[in-house]
Amino acid sequence: MLKQSASCLVLVVISIVGVVSAQAQSDDKKFEVGGQFSVLRVPTRTITVSTGGVGITAGAVNDGRNTNYGFGGRFGYRLSQYFTLEGEGNFFPGDGVLDGGKKTQGFFGVKAGKRFQSVGLFAKARPGFVHYSRGDYQFTGPCVSISPPPIGCYQPVGQTNFATDLGGVFEFYPTKRTIIRFDAGDTLVRLPARNTAVFQTNPTSVFSLVVLPAAAETKSHFQASVGFGFRF
Repeated sequence: MLKQSASCLVLVVISIVGVVSAQAQSDDKKFEVGGQFSVLRVPTRTITVSTGGVGITAGAVNDGRNTNYGFGGRFGYRLSQYFTLEGEGNFFPGDGVLDGGKKTQGFFGVKAGKRFQSVGLFAKARPGFVHYSRGDYQFTGPCVSISPPPIGCYQPVGQTNFATDLGGVFEFYPTKRTIIRFDAGDTLVRLPARNTAVFQTNPTSVFSLVVLPAAAETKSHFQASVGFGFRF
């Protein structure tokens, strides 16, 4: 009887140790994978023109913003309690003439912060690229002599530019294996000298879309996303 009790006790202890060990291993999750929906605020330009004695003379150029909606996926590897390496890709299918057309993003960098029992707070810094399907406009040949020239005289071409994603991340963990994630930050894009499509506001103008040269510059794009993911 004593031997049977001892054997049962050993089995119980082994079972408890096994459960604890399995639980500890399940909490030590290194990988994250998920998807997200994103909002991107893209700079645009509007020109106010006036009619001069020899035709149309360009006036003031004003900056505006267009809102793009997209989706994507991400993958992460947790280096330690505070640092995670992660890569993310997004696609914005809207083919806007004034804001660069369709956009494809790719970023790879670090998420750093503190993970608590049910939430996590992080900062992120991820260099990468943004590809614009209408990143530049190339002159296609002889066209009407109007200043600024209409967009019909140009052909859009794709362009890939260096970018950096900086911002903050808030995560909520409904279960030990799932993540609801909110991102917000600034996507900085380095743009080279190029031709850009501009909206012309003068109602008497024949052409409402024209093309103007733009100098090399770094543009700020507010970007936010909400997503769902898994830890394993």
